[in-house]
Amino acid sequence: MNSSRSYALAPVTLLLFAGLLLLPALPVASAEESLSAKQELSLLVSRVKSGEGFQSHFVQSLTAPGAKKTLSKGTLVYRAPGKMLLRYSDPEGQWLSLDGNHMALYVPQNRQVLLRTIRKHRIPETPAILLASIPQISKWFFVKPIESGDVPPGAPLSLVLIPRHPDPHLAQATLTLKKGTGTLTRLLFMEQNGTRLSIRLEGFKVLAHVQQKDLAVSVPPGTTAAKIPGAF
Repeated sequence: MNSSRSYALAPVTLLLFAGLLLLPALPVASAEESLSAKQELSLLVSRVKSGEGFQSHFVQSLTAPGAKKTLSKGTLVYRAPGKMLLRYSDPEGQWLSLDGNHMALYVPQNRQVLLRTIRKHRIPETPAILLASIPQISKWFFVKPIESGDVPPGAPLSLVLIPRHPDPHLAQATLTLKKGTGTLTRLLFMEQNGTRLSIRLEGFKVLAHVQQKDLAVSVPPGTTAAKIPGAF
């Protein structure tokens, strides 16, 4: 599915179908990883692995060339090894579920659930998959900090994610952390066509246990389902 079609579905479908992102406003980062970036990423990974999952409020901002900026928000919960649910308060009633390589998006205004099976992805190509892939980020990406010089503990530190192998969609993405805490505060994606997708996380919290009910979803009678074929 191409980007123009995904926009027609709903802004949140970027979590499912958006191409990977390029950051032209950032300096080009080399593939060489720095020690500080590895240390900060290790803190995030170890913190996430210390519990069964994590939760957070989020605010999503989407800007596409020639289109009006759109905002959405809600809460997300993740449980290892690969289940995630995003519940939207705006647009109200919408949700996105990720279970391994199976993804589902409920669009209440269309009374429809969009289904997709990801048969293969070379790298985590969407924010939902990237969040669920935190423990394996270094498997797909080189990591390098954006900020130069010393960043005080607790201050924002952004890490550029550079695909280890060339990808037709994503050139770079960014994770922003609170330095020295392993706390994730923002993800930034940008497509080759200039589309920017930013997700700000508020109250990021690792959970010792994630209950099944926190990942349960339901749809009203009369809801239809549609499979989305094709590759990213």
